[in-house]
Order: sequence, then structure tokens, then C-alpha cells
Amino acid sequence: MDFAGKIVIVTGASSGIGAACAVAFAKLGAHLTLVGRDAQRLETTSSKCKEFKNVETLVVRVDLTRECSCREVVNRTIEKFHKIDVLVNSAGNATITSLFEEDCTDVYDAVMELNARVPYKLTHLALPELMKTKGNVVNIIGVSMERIRPGFLPYAMAKAALERFTKSAALELASVGVRVNAVRPGITRTNFLDNFNVEEENRQKVYDRIAQSLPLKRIIEPEEIANMVTFVASDRCPNMIGSNINVDGAASMT
Repeated sequence: MDFAGKIVIVTGASSGIGAACAVAFAKLGAHLTLVGRDAQRLETTSSKCKEFKNVETLVVRVDLTRECSCREVVNRTIEKFHKIDVLVNSAGNATITSLFEEDCTDVYDAVMELNARVPYKLTHLALPELMKTKGNVVNIIGVSMERIRPGFLPYAMAKAALERFTKSAALELASVGVRVNAVRPGITRTNFLDNFNVEEENRQKVYDRIAQSLPLKRIIEPEEIANMVTFVASDRCPNMIGSNINVDGAASMT
């Protein structure tokens, strides 16, 4: 696969799957717009991307849920790189709440905003450029939407909405040559344990316990998801449209 000269926007690029996607595209020659809220981590991702020959990066530190931030991402990308070839919607959060909680609707609004509305808005704003390049949108959707767990109602709803968005947008945009697909990771070694206030020294034990409940007895690494994302966005699968691809170690089947 060759992304030399391609321009890729990756949200959630400060850590986890987003950061791994950015590095994977850079390895294949792409230039990156790295979007996130943590300036230090974004710079770390940027440095890793620049280790590859001739790769340029644009770091955009924003809170995507704030008004005009999505437009800033698109505008700054065009100003620096003059086009957009790929949009990877990886930013997300999984704040735990319950219908019994007083502030559950506030949590719902925040989770839906970042996980569902932001990808919709970024796709809309990037579309004129994606039409010019016959580009791609790849959404990251956790398989958790298929497995009902207490506390994750807003997150499951948001990811279900993003899955429907993927298929609907794919059908709508196919006529202008823009492909939209989704990759659905299982339990991946990211910072998701932050949602459970797990101390750093205990995280490996938690991952080990989770791994024992999975068919392959192993946690997915972010780089594995990134490999699939780059493949989906490549010219190797020009007829892949509206697909939601599981990379979950069969977690969704157990």
C-alpha cells in the first residue's frame, strides 16, 4: 500500500488507536493532520510520524465538541496541505453513567456529541475536498454496542448511531466517489481503563483478566486496528463501501 503524498486527518490522535493509525499512515508515506486535546501527547505522535522520510504533520489541539472546532480542523488542513484524501474518525469517549444518575442526560449529550455528531460534522465539512480526491472516511466503532453492559447506555447508543451513519453516508456518497466504512475494534490496549479509575500499576492485571475471557486469550494492540484502517482506506479495496469490519478476536460472538 502506498499513501505517498496523501493527506490524512486523524482525530483522537493523541493516544491509543488514533495515534497508532497516524503512525501507520505515516509509515506508508502520508502527511497527517493530528487532532486531539492533549498537546504533549499529540507532539509525541507527531514525532513518531516524522521519523519516516518526508512525512509532514499538522498538530491541531482542539476540543472537537466545541463550536467551530471541526471547521478549524478542516480549514487548517486545507491551508497547509491544500487537499484531504482520508478522514479517520477515531476520537471518542465512554463515560460511565446510569439512568439512576442525576446528571445522566448531561453525560448522554457529551458522549453523543463526540462519538456521533462530531464524525457527522467532520465528514460534512471535509466532503468538498474528499469529492475532489475521491477520498475515504473510516469510522472507529467499538463492538461494545452489540454487548449490553450496565453503565454504557449512552456510549452504546452513540456507536449504534455511528454504525448507521457509516452505512447511510456510504450509500449517499458513493455517487460522488467517496467511500465510507468502519472498523470495529474489540478490547484494545488503550487508555479506556481511565474510565474505571484503574491505577497504572494494576492495569496489566486487569488486561490479563479480560484476556482470559476472550476466545484468543489476548488483548488487541492498537497497531492491529491501524493496519486494518490503512487497508480499508487504500486502493486495494475500491468496492468496499458501507462495511463495518470487526477486528475483535471474536469478542462480539461470545
